[in-house]
Amino acid sequence: MSDTPTGYSSGSAEFAFLKGHIAATMALIHGLIAQNAINRDALDDFFTDYLSHLPHTRETIALRLVIDQWRQGLRDGVDEAQLRRQFLEVITGGRSSD
Repeated sequence: MSDTPTGYSSGSAEFAFLKGHIAATMALIHGLIAQNAINRDALDDFFTDYLSHLPHTRETIALRLVIDQWRQGLRDGVDEAQLRRQFLEVITGGRSSD
């Protein structure tokens, strides 16, 4: 059994579920950061380790990019509201052009 989801297409119900799961997880993480329950440096270290174990494939490139962009915000000291906005923009497919 593989730890990496494969076979997701951008229009599939499984992919939509995965995006929702990631968004919910990150919302929880942002809440913990806002309450000072999680250290930003420790969180960055965790994601560094996670990415080091993630296969370098086409299926993981989007996830790698999202996490790298989010980690950069953590390192730069971006506030939680901006981190959340940026992350949710990526999850929903980019900024809306309203």
